[in-house]
Amino acid sequence: MLSQQELAEEQRIKALHALAILDTPREERFDRFTRLAAAVFGAPIALISLVDSDRQWFKSCVGMEDCQTPRSLAFCSHAVALDELLVVPDTHRDARFIDHPMVTGAPHVRFYAGQPVHSLDGQPLGTLCVIDHEPRQLDEAGVRLLRDLAQLVQDELNRSVLVAARDTAQRALIDMNTQLERRVEDRTAELHAQNRALEQAMGQRLAAERALRQKQELLDALLESVDVGVVACDADGRLTLFNRDARAICGMDAANVAMAEWSEYYSLFHEDGRTPMAADAVPLARALHGERIRDVPMTNAPAGHEPRRVLASGRALSGANGERLGAVVALKDVSQLAESRARALESEERLRTIADNVPALIAYLDTGLRYRFANQRYQEWFGVRCENMLGKTVQEAMGDAFYAPRRAGLERCLSGHGSHLEIEEERRGRKRVISTTYLPHVRDGKVQGIYVLSTDATSAREYERQLHALAHSDHLTGLPNRRSYEERLTQAIARSRRSAMALALAYIDVDHFKQINDTLGHACGDAVLREFARRLSATVRETDTVARLAGDEFVIVLEQVGSPLECQRIGDKLLEAMRAPFEIDGKQLAVTASIGFAWSARPEQGALAHSADEALYQSKRAGRDAASVLVAAGH
Repeated sequence: MLSQQELAEEQRIKALHALAILDTPREERFDRFTRLAAAVFGAPIALISLVDSDRQWFKSCVGMEDCQTPRSLAFCSHAVALDELLVVPDTHRDARFIDHPMVTGAPHVRFYAGQPVHSLDGQPLGTLCVIDHEPRQLDEAGVRLLRDLAQLVQDELNRSVLVAARDTAQRALIDMNTQLERRVEDRTAELHAQNRALEQAMGQRLAAERALRQKQELLDALLESVDVGVVACDADGRLTLFNRDARAICGMDAANVAMAEWSEYYSLFHEDGRTPMAADAVPLARALHGERIRDVPMTNAPAGHEPRRVLASGRALSGANGERLGAVVALKDVSQLAESRARALESEERLRTIADNVPALIAYLDTGLRYRFANQRYQEWFGVRCENMLGKTVQEAMGDAFYAPRRAGLERCLSGHGSHLEIEEERRGRKRVISTTYLPHVRDGKVQGIYVLSTDATSAREYERQLHALAHSDHLTGLPNRRSYEERLTQAIARSRRSAMALALAYIDVDHFKQINDTLGHACGDAVLREFARRLSATVRETDTVARLAGDEFVIVLEQVGSPLECQRIGDKLLEAMRAPFEIDGKQLAVTASIGFAWSARPEQGALAHSADEALYQSKRAGRDAASVLVAAGH
């Protein structure tokens, strides 16, 4: 089974090969970037390198003849592994590269800077790098410029993938249009067949008109009851039918007006409700002239009535022998539907505006974990456009690194349980602590999707960290305070007992500190304490804990101290460190210390403190500027 690292490398190599760019001829579109990089940075060598499984291949290079090198010799392989900018100011001072063949021999690399370039899914493919024969530094402007150039190279590398995707989409659209045309043709043929059947039925009806006259009243009642306006005219353009809904839409009954006056008389306008409809554009007139009308939008705006948005469909009427009988149109009032759609659109726009301006990530996922909604904050925080996220899974849209720590929470939410998590993310050069809540969307007892709300908790966590630091640090010296010291001593004693390693505790006082305060002032005294603390910390190991208890009282917890003799040696070093004159406000002060050590192979907190305190007073009784050591009793 492949390790996580091996799987990641396999995916990276797969992404590189998918570009189909390895071993292709040189191209001016890439050469211009290496020339530009060499010129801008004044470097003799600039490369666009792609790191394959066992080699480093150069798509473009300036200042080198070889087109590839073994991957084992590739500086760029280090940058790809780190997936971040790699700068080596001087290879002769870098243990990784001092004996490198390309450093000791041609091309004699002394300086290297390489910025990784990525595939569309974020896989590091190689670098844009500059190389010099002399050591040098890369300032912030240079870092920013190299990253900008690498981004341009990255865009060029991925351009073919984007073009291929666009072409695939276009082909799919063409196929879809072809299928749609076929369906339209089939449906048209079906409708033609239905229309032919209808025409035959109408002919039969006209032929049997006398036999069906007794049913006319039933037909009239039916037309009066349907929720569609029906208007008909004879072959000469005289209105013959105007049912109830037609009267409601037009605001009046049928009138004996010429066809040329229909538009003005009935206040007919085009869809915009402002442009009067010409006489020959009236749907009934068009149907009478032989045009088949389907869902033609228009507006009826009679004086004293609310304008009505209408869709008109109709056709000419012909007799059994093809003679023209007139025309009929059906008017469907869609005013409320149009208003509802407008309100829905307005509501959606309002919701989108609110969501895009809320300082949080807001999204909706379906049960396949595909984004169906995402606000603009995703682009601000992660550089991902929300429109590019829609239809993609969380893993596809945001990458494996984003998805992996959230997977369990998402799966729990799909099972119907809300979840909350906090994750520290670093994107676009900024670290954030993101607090995310997943809420299941449940309808009729079944999960339909997931609501996602994420807020930036960075400031709150930083405030908590600062409060913790204030609670555990001495404000004057920056050393751990009494509370922090007691916690660390407890932990050190526990480690000592587990590892069977001896422990020492040192109590330290500044000699005659009250006299310093009284004669030179508290500001000078504070400066002495800060310097005293600095010298203590600099003299002992980093693993030892130096803390200030109060005033001029300091303490040191020393782990893995082999013997009381070793404590004495440490005490001598501390005393020697204090004997150098203190430079305070341009004056040299002689400052000494009294130190008491308690050493124990089986430490116990009370015994250590008692022995260290007793040893401290021994040093003071001995005339100060001294260190005493006592062995503390243990259990």
